[in-house]
Amino acid sequence: MIPAPGRRFCGEHGHEEEQNDRRRIPCPLDPKHTVYEDQLQKHLKKCNSREKPKPVYFVQDINAGLKDVAEIPEKQVPLSSLSIEELQNLIIKLKKASNEALNDPKNGESAFKHLKQQVFYICHTSSIANLLETNPYV
Repeated sequence: MIPAPGRRFCGEHGHEEEQNDRRRIPCPLDPKHTVYEDQLQKHLKKCNSREKPKPVYFVQDINAGLKDVAEIPEKQVPLSSLSIEELQNLIIKLKKASNEALNDPKNGESAFKHLKQQVFYICHTSSIANLLETNPYV
C-alpha cells in the first residue's frame, strides 16, 4: 500500500499518525493488523481472526483419547476379546448401519466418500474374521 499524499505511512501502518481525528489501533483479536478506533466494534464482528461458532455436531477433543483410565466405559471391550460369533454379529450390525447411511440421500458427496472408506474397513475386518474362523492359528 502507498502512503496518501502528505502522509508518512500507508493506511495499514499509519497508526502512528492521526487522520481527521481518527486513530488506528492494533486489532485486539490479531495485532498484526490495525483498525480505526471508532470502528472497532464493527470490525470485531467481521474480523477474520474472530472465533467462529462451532457446528452443532462439534465436540471438543472427541478423538483426543482418554485422559484417565477411570474414564473407560464399562461396556467397552477390545475386539480381540470377542469370540468369532460376536465379531461376526458386530460386523453384520456395522454393515447394516453403513448400508443405510450409504443409501441415505441426505448425505452429500463428501460424506459418501467417507462412508465408502468405512465400509471398506468393515469388509476388511470381515475378511479377517473369516480368516480367523477358518484358521484359528493366524
